[in-house]
Amino acid sequence: MQTERADEAGALGVLVGARADGDPAAAAALAREADRLGYAEIMIGEATGHDAFALGASLGPGPARLSLGPLPAAVRDPVTTARGVASVAQLTGRDVGVALAASTSTVVEEWHGRSRADGVTVVAESAQALRGLLAGEKVAFSGALVRTHGYESMLAPSMAQLSVLAFGPELTEVAAARADRLILPIGTVEHVSRLRARVQAAAERAGRSTPPRIALWLPVAIEPDPEGIRAMVRDVVPYLRSAGFSGMFSEAGFGEVVRLARSGAHVRSVVAAAPAELLGSVCAVGDVAAVRAVLREFRAVGVDDVILVPDRPETLEALAPPAA
Repeated sequence: MQTERADEAGALGVLVGARADGDPAAAAALAREADRLGYAEIMIGEATGHDAFALGASLGPGPARLSLGPLPAAVRDPVTTARGVASVAQLTGRDVGVALAASTSTVVEEWHGRSRADGVTVVAESAQALRGLLAGEKVAFSGALVRTHGYESMLAPSMAQLSVLAFGPELTEVAAARADRLILPIGTVEHVSRLRARVQAAAERAGRSTPPRIALWLPVAIEPDPEGIRAMVRDVVPYLRSAGFSGMFSEAGFGEVVRLARSGAHVRSVVAAAPAELLGSVCAVGDVAAVRAVLREFRAVGVDDVILVPDRPETLEALAPPAA
């Protein structure tokens, strides 16, 4: 089971397998390295090719908590998800969580042939149905888009932490109402500070006395070279174009590059036009001391769980928590 370790900024997690152009073997190696180095959590995405459940099970026993996903709720039905999580928990002996997302039209509609017409409702109803399934209950649930009746697992219930990827305000509301944890895929310190109050209010509207934890994906790089910096900026471009996050960048003073990105300009043009400050607003870049200072800033405004998105294994080594 999990043995949590912390550095001066608090316990850290690591995201692997979330890059569409990533190397599956590198993602698996990074997960094992994070485990070896004592990181508290390994979040396993599916963008690089590995099935999240399969990669999680392949890690075997170890100290880190595993978080599977974010999984596209329109593709992974609640029973499939609950069974997979319970399987990984039993096979590894670890604490295992699961994260849901609306995902993209490419993944849901083009790859899997499912409808993404109301992704928010699918995530909300899947989260509601999963609650009982993760606890080992026989669930009878009939929503507008999600239904499950009568499944009973022979596996021990995983009691998994349920997270929701809050890509936009509607999914933020869903996470506040249904999830144990809200995952923010990107954020400035100012945005996260405002988000904490909104999540608290949304949780209260849903009748919850305690709001969900807030986790943040934070791209990190220890002293990257110029090409490494350009690669990180390229990874930010989709968020500049997204209706859910472009406003955050405009409010932070990057309206000109947001307008360029949303105009349909080529990624190279957007990267070339991006000021140096853009990367620093949503990433932690520099020497170890500078990166740790950014971690403290995000902790101070209410981030409970920082999930690092490292540029390379050496960055994980440099930021590794001290041995227990």
